[in-house]
Amino acid sequence: MSDPQHGSGLRAPFWESMVGMLTAIAGLVTAIVGVAAFVYQVGGFGAANGQQGAAAPTATPPAAPSSVAPTTPMQAGSVQSTGAGPYELLFNNNGVDLDADPPTVATGPDPSIDIYDSGNSIQSYPAWSGLAKWDRSGRPQRQDCVSLLSSFATTDSRYIKGSRYCVRTRGDLHVAFVEFVEPMSGGWKIRVTVWPGTAS
Repeated sequence: MSDPQHGSGLRAPFWESMVGMLTAIAGLVTAIVGVAAFVYQVGGFGAANGQQGAAAPTATPPAAPSSVAPTTPMQAGSVQSTGAGPYELLFNNNGVDLDADPPTVATGPDPSIDIYDSGNSIQSYPAWSGLAKWDRSGRPQRQDCVSLLSSFATTDSRYIKGSRYCVRTRGDLHVAFVEFVEPMSGGWKIRVTVWPGTAS
């Protein structure tokens, strides 16, 4: 006598049933999304010419292009002793490229930036470049910033008017000293001095 629960045919394996197929598809989609998010956050996805760090900062929300304060060199002298600049720039969430000559402010997502505003916090980009708060009196020289960055580098820090930072750009191409002067329309006015980095 046959079991009425089994009917006249054999039961299909779980993975061939509709529920099994939906479960497998959901698991595959979850894995793909997870891998894509990891690659995007680590950086290097879509890098131009094979360079790392081509993804725009994840903390940077879309923003309308804002006016950029004139990049004005205020002092001349030996790059090694006094640095190039200082330059006065607009600091906002689009970021600043400290490796450009002179330093420039981005008007939208740009993988060349070195620092950006992530909401009253200065953030280094890519994250492994680094910055360190300068709490000592006076202005640092290049070697002062190099030493500070070697010991106390971080990736982000809350700033206020008068905050000062040493910044290392990607690949140690440049070292910069950044001062927060005052708030202005669209962001903050910063004053930047740049020296060659250890890789220059």
